[in-house]
This record gives sequence, structure tokens and C-alpha cells, in this order.
Amino acid sequence: VAAELAATWAQLFGLLSFELFGQFENVVTDRGVFFDHAVTGLARGVGLVR
Repeated sequence: VAAELAATWAQLFGLLSFELFGQFENVVTDRGVFFDHAVTGLARGVGLVR
């Protein structure tokens, strides 16, 4: 459980960092949909969403 939470935290931190520092510019066109999909997958991985 701890390893899954640490991995999820690292992925979430990476997504936020990429967004804040413009790494998704010209790569992801609809970032809202992308983030919804990514965060839902992360939440599912740690059991917050079925």
C-alpha cells in the first residue's frame, strides 16, 4: 500500500509540475480531459474510485 501511494504521489507531482512549467504546451490539446483521465486512473490505483 505504501509503495502504491508513493508512486501515485510521484505521478501526481509530475503531472502538476509539467502543467505549471508548460511542458504540456503543444503536446496535450485538451488538458482538462487529460487531467480528468489521469487523476481518475491514479485514484483508481489507490482505491479511491471504483
